[in-house]
Amino acid sequence: MTTTRWLTPRRVDLLLAISVTVAAVTGLVSWGVGSGWARWVTIIHALAGLSLLALAPAKLRGSVRTGLKRRRATRWLSMLLGVLVTATVTLGILHATGLWHGVGYWSALWTHVLLAALLAPLVVWHIASRPGRPRVTDLDRRALAGGGLALAAAGAAYGVQQLAVGDNRRFTGSHEIASFNPSEMPTTMWLNDRSPRVSASDWELTIAGRPVELATLRETARPLEADLDCTGGWWSRQSWDAVPLAELMPEVDRPTLEVTSLTGYSRLFPARDAPNLYLAVGYSGEPLRRGHGAPVRLVAPGRRGFWWVKWVSRIEPVDRPWWLQLPFPLE
Repeated sequence: MTTTRWLTPRRVDLLLAISVTVAAVTGLVSWGVGSGWARWVTIIHALAGLSLLALAPAKLRGSVRTGLKRRRATRWLSMLLGVLVTATVTLGILHATGLWHGVGYWSALWTHVLLAALLAPLVVWHIASRPGRPRVTDLDRRALAGGGLALAAAGAAYGVQQLAVGDNRRFTGSHEIASFNPSEMPTTMWLNDRSPRVSASDWELTIAGRPVELATLRETARPLEADLDCTGGWWSRQSWDAVPLAELMPEVDRPTLEVTSLTGYSRLFPARDAPNLYLAVGYSGEPLRRGHGAPVRLVAPGRRGFWWVKWVSRIEPVDRPWWLQLPFPLE
């Protein structure tokens, strides 16, 4: 009995829907988490994505061939869906293996995320418009066996990928770039954030309503090794010249600290995390570059790069819960 006879189109569609859903959820989670348990989320994300490739032959031999013969007007949308899925998974593999990092600021990972976002409505349409939509009852022993084979193939492909990549990747999936070499570290921005053109002599920084002189920060800063892990798919370890925020903050009775950039960008942190937050004015004994957040930026070990607020101008205790914010800022 061939695989295509027992792994029916409806079973294949159900397995593909599960793989796409798992890939989307784990992709978003791994993109935002910088602590060690992100390793498992990243692995599950990779297996879900590679499972799509493993299931592709069954999809092509089944409903794709039949659908193209019918020449429905919507077949072009189905073909676009197939192209986008292939491109999204391929970009994920290119990023994971380091074969292609992207062009300039536009990384392979960001393109992968963008295409995944474009895929979401097409996947929903594809499932909802099928005359024989998959049902929960399709998740029977044959479907589980087919899913198991696809997962085994994905696991083998992932193992080969890891052997090829070696130790360059961090547990988040990011590749190492320019550690302890700040002049070569990329200067990336979060979405539409822009580097302000204000000189250090005119910079104003307030912490809990009190002005703090940059000269004071420079005098008290001491080396701190920490990994900046960017959502663009790279990480870099630097020796930051930094001051613990706990040494600069008065005693506060509010649950949250809001760290705000001169650009208006801000993030909320639990006040209890102050001992693990730092204000950096340089790295390896030299001042920060403007693209890296000069004259002062936040260093937040264990968090992804979009938490490391650049060009810090204000830190205030607030009453809002720290989690009452978008997981990924929109500006």
